[in-house]
Amino acid sequence: MHVIINLAITISSLFYLYFLFNIMLVNHYREPTTIPQKGQQPMRLYLIIPVLNEAAIIQKTITQLSAQLDQLPKTIQAQIIAVDDNSTDRSLSELAQTDSPYLQVLHRAGNEKQGKGAVLNTAIQYLQHTLAKDADPEQTIVGVLDADAFMTSQDLTAVVANFEQQPKMAMLQTGVSIYNQPNWLTRMQNFEFMCVNSATQQLRNRLGQGIASGNGQFVRLSLALVNPWGDRLLEDLEFTLRTWLLGRQVRFTHTIVVQQEGVEKLRPFFKQRVRWCQGAVQCMHYLPALWRSKNLNWFQRIDTTFWILMPITGCIVPVTSLVTLITLIMRSLQDWVTGWHHVALMTVILIALFACLILTILFQRNSADAQQTTKFWPALWDSISFQGYLLIIGLTPYAAIARQLGGQTNWTKTRHGAGRAYAGLKRQGA
Repeated sequence: MHVIINLAITISSLFYLYFLFNIMLVNHYREPTTIPQKGQQPMRLYLIIPVLNEAAIIQKTITQLSAQLDQLPKTIQAQIIAVDDNSTDRSLSELAQTDSPYLQVLHRAGNEKQGKGAVLNTAIQYLQHTLAKDADPEQTIVGVLDADAFMTSQDLTAVVANFEQQPKMAMLQTGVSIYNQPNWLTRMQNFEFMCVNSATQQLRNRLGQGIASGNGQFVRLSLALVNPWGDRLLEDLEFTLRTWLLGRQVRFTHTIVVQQEGVEKLRPFFKQRVRWCQGAVQCMHYLPALWRSKNLNWFQRIDTTFWILMPITGCIVPVTSLVTLITLIMRSLQDWVTGWHHVALMTVILIALFACLILTILFQRNSADAQQTTKFWPALWDSISFQGYLLIIGLTPYAAIARQLGGQTNWTKTRHGAGRAYAGLKRQGA
C-alpha cells in the first residue's frame, strides 16, 4: 500500500508541475492584437452550416448572418450553404421560408446520420461542381459555422483579410465565446473558451500551429478538396492532423470570435463533452504518423500527444490526485507540529490560487482583445469556481473510454434552443 500511495503522489506531482509549467507558458506567449485590413484582391466566402433538427434556431441564424453579409466589402463575394442532414423536425421547412438572398439549401435525403464530416463533404462537393466551379480555390474561403453561430461583418472581413495577407495559411480558427450566460454552467463554458482554450491556442500559434475547433473554422477550398473531413467524433481535430501531415499551415486568431449558444443543462453538456473526449480517443492512431512527419516541430508533437492522450491520463490523474490529497490531509492531522505535509498542502493551495489569478488576467485580456470587456472581481470568481467545472469534465474520460470499448460511436448531437437566441449578442456593430 505504501508503494501505491507513493506512486500516486509521484504521478499527481508530475502532472501538477506540468500544469504549472503550462500556465507559465500561456502567460508568457501571447499573440499580438493587430487586425489585418482587407485589400483589393477579390475573394469568395462560403459559410457552410450543417443542419440536423435545428428548426428552433436556424431561421434566426440565417437572418442574422445575412444581415452581416450585407455589410461586407465589395471585394468579398459571400454565400451561405445550409446542409440539412435529413432532419426529422421542421428544419428544412424553416430554411425554405427564409428569404435570404445569400442562402443555398442542400438536403441529404435518405442518408444515415454519418456525422458532421459527411455533411461538410457534401457541401464541398456541391461547391466544386456548381458555385465555385470556375473560382480560384486559393482565393475561395470556406467557413464552418454551427447552426447557433453568429459572426459580425467586421470579423468575417478580418478572416478573409488574414487569408489574403498570408498566402501560405491553409486554415484559420477563430476564438469562441458564449452569448447566452443565464447560469453558472454557461459562464464556465465562456471562461473555458475565452481564457483557457484561447490562451492555449495562442501558445500553439507561437511555438507550433493552431488546432481547429469546429465552429469558426475557415479553410481554403484548395485544402478542402484534397483533405476531406473524416468520420471521427472530433472531425475538426482529425482534419487538423491531416492538414499538418500534408504540410499545410494552420493558424489561430483570438481577436476574431464566433459567438455560439452555451449548453444550459448539465446532462446534455456532459454528453457533449463525452463525445469530444471520445473523438480524441479515435484520433490516437495518428500519433505515430505525427511523430514521423517532418512537417511538425517538437512542440507540436509533444503538445498534441499530451492532448490526444488526455482521455487516458484523465482516467489516472484524478484518482492519483485524490489519493495525494487524502494522504496529505491525514498525515497533516496526525503530525501537525513536526510534520511537513500541512506545509505542502498549504503551498499547493496558494499556488492554485495564484494560478487562478493568472487565468483571471488572461481572461480579461483575451475578452478585451475580442471587444468583450469583463470586470476583475466577477472574472476572479469565475476563475476560482472554474475548478469545480473541471471536476465535472474530469468524469468524461471514463464514459468516453467505456463508449469506445463498447463500440458506441454514434453521434450525440448538441441540441440548440431558441429561448434566448441572440439575446446577449456582443460586438454587434463593433
